Amino acid sequence: MSSTNPARTPFLVIAVTGRALAASARRGGHPVVVLDYFADGDTAALASACRSVVAARGLRFDRQALLTAAEALAPASRCAGLVYGSGFEGRVQLLARVTHGRRLFGNSPAVVRAVRDPAHFFGLLDRLGIPHPPVRMTPPPDPTGWLVKHPGGAGGTRVRPAGSRRASSQAYFQRFEPGRTLSVLFLADGRRARVLGFNEQWTTGRPALPFLYGGAVGGVVPPQAVASGVPAKLDALVAATGLVGLNGLDFVVRGDRWSVLELNPRPTATMELYDPDYPQGLFDWHLRACEGALPDRPARSETVRAHAVVHAPAEGPLAAAFEFPRWCRDRPRAGTRFAPGDPVCTVHASAPDAPRAVALLRRRQTAILDVLRHAAA
Repeated sequence: MSSTNPARTPFLVIAVTGRALAASARRGGHPVVVLDYFADGDTAALASACRSVVAARGLRFDRQALLTAAEALAPASRCAGLVYGSGFEGRVQLLARVTHGRRLFGNSPAVVRAVRDPAHFFGLLDRLGIPHPPVRMTPPPDPTGWLVKHPGGAGGTRVRPAGSRRASSQAYFQRFEPGRTLSVLFLADGRRARVLGFNEQWTTGRPALPFLYGGAVGGVVPPQAVASGVPAKLDALVAATGLVGLNGLDFVVRGDRWSVLELNPRPTATMELYDPDYPQGLFDWHLRACEGALPDRPARSETVRAHAVVHAPAEGPLAAAFEFPRWCRDRPRAGTRFAPGDPVCTVHASAPDAPRAVALLRRRQTAILDVLRHAAA
């Protein structure tokens, strides 16, 4: 891709957090301008320019701030292309607006709208013979065992048990299925998919947000029926939807059975669990896949990586003297003030296998929480 960008014009990256995309882009030699919620110190160090475009109330993009910053920092005439991550779920019109005049490397607003429409998406899964939990568009007579989900949510932020409170008119209902929550990260070229790896995910365990994404470990070896069945169905799904670039599919595994929960039609948080295995980075492969190229096979690695989100245990500012360990990423700037439960950073760990990677991750997560509690005391 670098040969098509001789002037080193930056790409515009927009996401809830753009650090992982910016880090991967740097590995491939692609300069980026990042617009995200946090504009943390790590992201600012990786980007040509970085600005927070989060709304004053609620974790969502401020439409006008995003459009103004995009025009100021990466106007269409000086933008190599747009790459987006999470944050546009339910904001397809905003995605279309910021895409206008820029070359899009990712799924089009029309594709996003189609695959995030529950009636359309789960109907498509039925036609393709892809298993999923029972889904309905109206409240079940008995909400026990059902979840209510909003198609505009991401990372489990808008998922809760059905019946806990009144659901919005845009919500849908999905039967809760017990089992291991896995995901698959894949590249797509509009016709077929290339699986990069299977991951196991977990939630934060916070009562107010019981399904909030807490982290993941890569390099998971699923049951053989899953390892063979998922790639075959992904090819059919990509051909039917025209998906391109990096994407993620979440599903539940119980024994040899798997059941799709949702599709994330953009680079997911798990991309950084595999990015070091690709010399030019997965940002570069995302660009290539959007132009029709896929790797012959996933990269081999003897390292399994894991990450977890750390949330503030108490209210208060981050002291100027606070030093994060080297295994922390998304490090906020000194003086940043947090409310209890706000995301502070992510911790990372690697090991030869998933159990050891997760064990090390948990120790590091506990260590950074202890330091944060002490700093707030």
